Order: sequence, then structure tokens, then C-alpha cells
Amino acid sequence: MANIHSGARYYGAITLPLYDAAVLNVAVPYAWGISLREELALYDHCMGARHLDVGVATGYFLDNALYPAEQKEITLMDLNPNATAYAAKRLSRVNVTEIVGDALEPFPVEGQFDSVGLFHLLHCMPGAISDKEVVFDNTIACLAPGGVCFGASVTPLGLKQNMLAKLILRGSNAKGALNNLRDSHQDLRAAIERRFKTTKIELRGLMTTWQARDPI
Repeated sequence: MANIHSGARYYGAITLPLYDAAVLNVAVPYAWGISLREELALYDHCMGARHLDVGVATGYFLDNALYPAEQKEITLMDLNPNATAYAAKRLSRVNVTEIVGDALEPFPVEGQFDSVGLFHLLHCMPGAISDKEVVFDNTIACLAPGGVCFGASVTPLGLKQNMLAKLILRGSNAKGALNNLRDSHQDLRAAIERRFKTTKIELRGLMTTWQARDPI
């Protein structure tokens, strides 16, 4: 469990308030090469009435998303209860449930979800894509018929990186905040396509984004 917690332990009382400024407004557009607008568009397009968010960070995307008219419930799941509490406070205007859970294990949730978001999660988890892809099996187990799994992860292996990206990847992987030096777009695509019939998988800079429906 020590390795699994290595990426999650950085989301504490001090670091969470800095996450939006440092990660979302600096690393995402200038190191990873994708705009927040593009990432937020996935939430606007994919979020369903009953939504599960795994690896919630600060809840930025949920806070800024356009909610479906039939929105009923948002469940926040993370290894670090600091993150779910922080996001839940930010989302106090909607019905939120907080759960502490390990994405590498069956999700400790009840019922099925219209959408499951896996945003900025896989690149924090230890190992290669082959070690992390069980997250998709756990997602499928709680996905409602017609539901969608969507997400984004930094997949730098084999891709050209600017100096900022190199510095962040080197430093964050050394500390364990990120664990993605072996993650490639091709491996992540293959892991998703092995499990879903209908997919939209794109590479934006160093970031792989996806929408996946109809489990095989």
C-alpha cells in the first residue's frame, strides 16, 4: 500500500489550495500541452445524472462543469480523504457522497453510475499501464448500461517534451507525486480498446483523453 499511497499523499491541507494554480493553470497548458477548456469540455459532454469521480484532487472540473438537467448525485472517491473533503466543500450546492477507496481494488460504491470520471488519476498511480489498467475493469463493474467512462492522463513515453515538462516529470516522478515515465499513449489506448466497443481517444500534447462506452 505504501507505493499506492505515494501519489495520493501529496493532496493535503497545504498542497490542495495550490493545485489549481500550479497544476491546472501552469502544468496542464504549458507542460502537458492541453487547455483546461478542452478538459472541461469532456465533463460538459460526458457527465451523467449519477456521476462517480475517482481521484478528485480539488474538484475543479466538477465545480466548473455544466451539470445535466437531471443531475441527481455525485460520488467522490479518492485514497486521500483530504481531497474528497476539499472537493465536497467546493460542491456543497449539489448532492455529494464521499468515499475513501483504492482505484486498483473493486470500487466500494453502491449501484451503477451513468458516468465515471478518471481525470489526472492514472499518471499518479504506480507502475506501467499494464499495472494500472485494472481501474477500467473496476469502472465497468459499476457502469450503468449506456454509461461512459471518461478521463485524461499524462502519457509522456516516446513523446517530445518541452523543458518545463521534463522538469516537472523528473521532479514529480522522483518524489512519487507522478508515476508515469513508462506510460505511453499507445498502451493506454490499447488498454481502453480491449474493454470498450465505442471509444474516442485523443492525444493532446502529452495528455491522452478518452471517452469509452459499451463494455465488451
